[in-house]
Amino acid sequence: MTVRELREKYLRFFESKGHQIYPSGSLVPYDVTGRLDESLLFNGAGMVQFKPFFRGVAQPPQKRLTNAQKCVRTGDIEDVGDLSHLTFFEMLGNFSFGDYFKEEAIAFSWEFLTSPEWLGLDKNRLSFTVFHEDDLAFECWSKHLREAGVDPTIRVFRLGEETNYWPAGAFTAGPPGPCGPNSEMFYWVAETPPPTSPYTTEDWLKDDDAKNWLEIWNDVFIQFEWQGQLRNLDRPSDGYEKTGMPNLPFNSVDTGMGLERTAAVLGGHKSVYDTDAFTPIIKKIEEIASNAYTYGADATQDHATRIISDHIRTACFCIADGVLPGNSGRGYVLRRLIRRAVLKGQRVLGFSEPFFHRVYEGVLESMGGHYKELVERQAVIVETLRNEEALFRRTIASGSEMLQDELERLQAKGSKVLLGELAFKLYDTYGFPLEVTRELCAEAGIEVDEAGYETALKEAQDRSRGGQDRDSVYGGVGGTIVINLFAEIEEPEQRQGPTPTKFVGYDTTQTQTKVAAAMALRDLPGNEDAQDDTTLMVALVETPFYAESGGQVSDYGTLAGSGFEGRVTGVIKQEGVYVHEVEPIQMPVTEPQKLFNLVVEAEVDHARRARVVRNHTATHLLHAALRQVLGKHVTQAGSYVGPDRLRFDFTHGAAMTEEQKTEVEKIVNEKALENLPVVIYNDLPIDDAKAMGAMALFGEKYGNTVRMVQVGPEPPNQPSFSRELCGGIHVRTTGEIGLFKIVSESSAASGVRRIEALTGEGAYEWVLEQSHLLKEAADKLKSTPKDLVHAIEKQIEAQRDLKQKLEKARTQGAAQSQAQVIAIGDVELAIDNIGEGEQAEATLAADRLVDNKPNRVALTAVIIGERALFVCKVGKDALAKGAHAGNLLREVAKVAEGGGGGKPDFATAGGKNIAKVPEALAAAEAVLRGMIG
Repeated sequence: MTVRELREKYLRFFESKGHQIYPSGSLVPYDVTGRLDESLLFNGAGMVQFKPFFRGVAQPPQKRLTNAQKCVRTGDIEDVGDLSHLTFFEMLGNFSFGDYFKEEAIAFSWEFLTSPEWLGLDKNRLSFTVFHEDDLAFECWSKHLREAGVDPTIRVFRLGEETNYWPAGAFTAGPPGPCGPNSEMFYWVAETPPPTSPYTTEDWLKDDDAKNWLEIWNDVFIQFEWQGQLRNLDRPSDGYEKTGMPNLPFNSVDTGMGLERTAAVLGGHKSVYDTDAFTPIIKKIEEIASNAYTYGADATQDHATRIISDHIRTACFCIADGVLPGNSGRGYVLRRLIRRAVLKGQRVLGFSEPFFHRVYEGVLESMGGHYKELVERQAVIVETLRNEEALFRRTIASGSEMLQDELERLQAKGSKVLLGELAFKLYDTYGFPLEVTRELCAEAGIEVDEAGYETALKEAQDRSRGGQDRDSVYGGVGGTIVINLFAEIEEPEQRQGPTPTKFVGYDTTQTQTKVAAAMALRDLPGNEDAQDDTTLMVALVETPFYAESGGQVSDYGTLAGSGFEGRVTGVIKQEGVYVHEVEPIQMPVTEPQKLFNLVVEAEVDHARRARVVRNHTATHLLHAALRQVLGKHVTQAGSYVGPDRLRFDFTHGAAMTEEQKTEVEKIVNEKALENLPVVIYNDLPIDDAKAMGAMALFGEKYGNTVRMVQVGPEPPNQPSFSRELCGGIHVRTTGEIGLFKIVSESSAASGVRRIEALTGEGAYEWVLEQSHLLKEAADKLKSTPKDLVHAIEKQIEAQRDLKQKLEKARTQGAAQSQAQVIAIGDVELAIDNIGEGEQAEATLAADRLVDNKPNRVALTAVIIGERALFVCKVGKDALAKGAHAGNLLREVAKVAEGGGGGKPDFATAGGKNIAKVPEALAAAEAVLRGMIG
């Protein structure tokens, strides 16, 4: 059975049991409401996008769902390359939201695993684990086994929360969110017959450690909401502090079957890498490497091939879902995976040329049929992989040189330990995995301080996970603001839980509405230190205020009611609820929750919004213009749309030329002058939008119906300048944008460029400022703005003439300088301390001192700013006597707290302590005597 057949069979089975097939969520952990789960770096389970359904704060399309979910988990990355561990995998899942529970879920699992109509697995080769307190799950499995004639006492085992509570250890340690006991299913994969009685829990654990049992499925019984907060917002690795564990509104089921592992079992394979999920990828690697996957004959080569095969899948899917290589968070993980794979290709498989982007073709063949984003994002994926490998190959060369220098320094000192901090720098900056550093150090007889490395790694992990955007400010993840906010409603009969806010801001900037819930910011978990803060968190029944999303900042404005007035300074959206940050100006009550049901006038700051929407529509025009000028590989990789400016990040592998920037700017201004209509299509089927050419933006989550923003006239089946899926607010016609001006273009990350631009009065004020600066510069050169370039050229030419005269004077001075000459046997050491000057002077002096003196060693020094520069040149006779310029300078520079070296006949070195230059030059005599004996 192929992987594709297994995926389709699973979905078809649960569809026959009344489940609706639901699409996979993004690897970026957005939930079904479009909210980013800040507690996670990646989507690592099928249930992540369904958290609002489990909590009862959003309604599922029906109570039974099933899907195949893309997942990334990197916690055991060092194990990847064995027979079963993967960083990217597919999780098949079936879900119940307040419908069936343990008995029916277990019955479904048993039927799918064992029925000849479905998988038909050998019942005697299956085993099951349950949470040690879960008697019902234990009895359900026992019942099915007894009916099949299998002794349940040797196939069902009770274990603790680290293995049988989801998330692992959540019963005591969190993290916050829905949780509950789980039951795991295993298949006996050892070549020996499955165990018989007697067989205890301890026996099972030993066999599990020996990898005789392979986990293939997990049923989680969601019952509770684990409530808690990070002990330290800046150090997430310190874990969570538990604040409560109430029951959820209803019991639910969340299951996960590993697609690749189950396919390996069904195919009789020892490894997931032997399944057809990996066959095209491994064949592509073989084609590039010109050697075959050996299936065990060469363990090192096969291990490297498996790592590359896994990491290329993860990298391709991450990039397709909008993750790009970077130095923190998801980007940091992606960069680490790419570099780890490239390093294996270089060191083990012998890839001397860039190769990683070519392996994408194997991923496309294997998975492009089911996951269309691999096809749609092909140009971005390939370009990103190519650029990242090129960058890494440059940095790893620098890292190798740095490590070699450090090893030589340690050996010279007689030290046997490389600092862990440096080992981590090699990993973090240059991409050296610890095992590579360890290997290179071992060759030099040096050990690595691995404890120090782990400390530095932990600190970096805290940095990459810490401060993950707004929600961390409120100490919560997974909707805790909303849950706490609505829990504050005093009357129990009115406390019906979070109700989605009706957003009316597309049509108006002002409305009359009611307060749905309110509380003080300081009362939210994690904000106990903000006792002096008077900020309120207010939910309204309906709101005209846009909540920050899609790069567009939130609206500002005011709320006013009977005896109440407040400034709205921000809006966030959780679980469909718009939560307004309000600074109270006038409060009729001392307790914010008493504002419940208060009628208020909600009014957006119209002038501020006008500036924001000009920048937002201009961003769409900019995106289209970039694709027109640079190519269709350009895709949005991030944006900021505020009242002050717009920032647009896009995928492109090189800096834009001035001509390209001018052309893009011209196109955007032309479209603004054409005063094109901006047409909004609401509730458009996503397939229709894509067929019309609408851009689905990098990393965004979309439902079955979408909102499309079109710049250009109707009808929608005719070409338009721009079509994007977008939930933001826009101008009515492009003429409202006014002037558009690019003010900077720079690198944002590897393979990502960034443009900052201004519109309207912001662009006009910038142009006015530049005009004033131009006039001021012209005045200082006694010129006019029109003739300023010519005036500057004259100044440059005059400066060039002065520099040439200065160099001539210095050269003449060098010819007249007196060097100290010391006879050492048949060799002369000539030393010249020049003082302040340039490197050229030191080199010229050394050349002069050796000219026509083959038995001479010349050593010169010059002070350049706060550093010293040493130059050494050795004549051919002195060279034959054993003199070595590089080795001589290495020792001389150490005296001046510097370093360097070079060839036997010529070398340069630097020194940090210019006060020690005379002492360093004096040390040369003893060093040279040691060389020539």
